[in-house]
Amino acid sequence: MIKIKVSEIFTSFQGEGPYVGTPATFLRLYGCNLNCEWCDTDISTYEMLSVDDVAEIILTQMEFNNIKTLIITGGEPTLQMEEIKRLIKELPEDIKIQMETNGSLFEYVPEIEYVISPKEDKEKVFENYYNYENTFFKFVITSQEDIDEVISLKEKYNYDKAIWLQGEFSQDAEMADLIRENFPRLENVKLSVQTHKYLNQR
Repeated sequence: MIKIKVSEIFTSFQGEGPYVGTPATFLRLYGCNLNCEWCDTDISTYEMLSVDDVAEIILTQMEFNNIKTLIITGGEPTLQMEEIKRLIKELPEDIKIQMETNGSLFEYVPEIEYVISPKEDKEKVFENYYNYENTFFKFVITSQEDIDEVISLKEKYNYDKAIWLQGEFSQDAEMADLIRENFPRLENVKLSVQTHKYLNQR
């Protein structure tokens, strides 16, 4: 029996990125391969659940709440990619599945939409994923250097799709100002704000 390390399963709004405001059921998986100093996600505990049990919990929540979007997040969900692939087979095809990942462990499954937030080796992550249609990039901004790096990647790889820029939450207003000041150099970017935190949602 295949089991998954699950931190929590809950239903709320997507609070950030390209699908902000969308009602969704979240599957938060345990474990991460990075240690970002400003990480705000508590994945200190988990429960080992079978794939069948996880599918049943997800589908029960989705049916009750009239939800059609599943967001797989973490931690870093690609650490349990084989289990995720098995889970996908247990879910109806009409469910939109989105995965939030730092992209450092390259995995590509066509049935999933990827929201990639590179944290380390950003160019390598970008290069691995930028050609796929069902991928979105969201960069956490803490400094001018971060913005310069995004501009450099867009130019080097001739990337004309939208990229989301999200200020680190403790510097949210300051980073929004910095992004605005860079408008003359930025092309096809959007501001991502962690709205769920401001609204005291999960």
